[in-house]
Amino acid sequence: MKSSNHPRQQILETASQLFYQKGIQNVGINEIIATSGVAKRTLYRHFTSKDELIEAVMKHRAKEWLTWFETAVRDRGNTAKERLLATFDVLREWYASPDFRGCPFINAVLEIADASHPAHNVSVGVRESIRMQIKELAEEVGVKDSESFSQQYLLLIGGASLMATIEGYSGGANYAQQALSTLIESSIEKSGV
Repeated sequence: MKSSNHPRQQILETASQLFYQKGIQNVGINEIIATSGVAKRTLYRHFTSKDELIEAVMKHRAKEWLTWFETAVRDRGNTAKERLLATFDVLREWYASPDFRGCPFINAVLEIADASHPAHNVSVGVRESIRMQIKELAEEVGVKDSESFSQQYLLLIGGASLMATIEGYSGGANYAQQALSTLIESSIEKSGV
């Protein structure tokens, strides 16, 4: 007997893949139904509208992506400084993967272009989760102003992600990593460490 969550999960995973591959606006409910193999009635029992499905997909994707990112970064370094720098090793590999179609959270915000849409809030939440992870690592390293540091980091990750998306070039992560190394050193020097 299938669990009651199985069709919902199937719909979420199918919609997530289709939205990422083709764009949210280019995928209709009928395509999600056909690809997932669930009945229209089943989809609407779990999601009353496409906007509700988009929000659920974004939350699902955010949880998966943040868990992946945090685990991959933690596994790459023994010290906070190594883990900070490793963030761009992890991202470089993601950017170079054959199925990379840009950051799904940036894509959603740009595609929907409505700051009141729940997908926008999910994307902002992902950004904030990354920032808090970086802020904690920066504090461990001894960065005096970890708040500013974490905001500057977001500029680096955003730039590297856009370069990978627009140019199809994963090497932007190398430049961001170099800039991050300089930022770490200058922030530590300023703090007197």
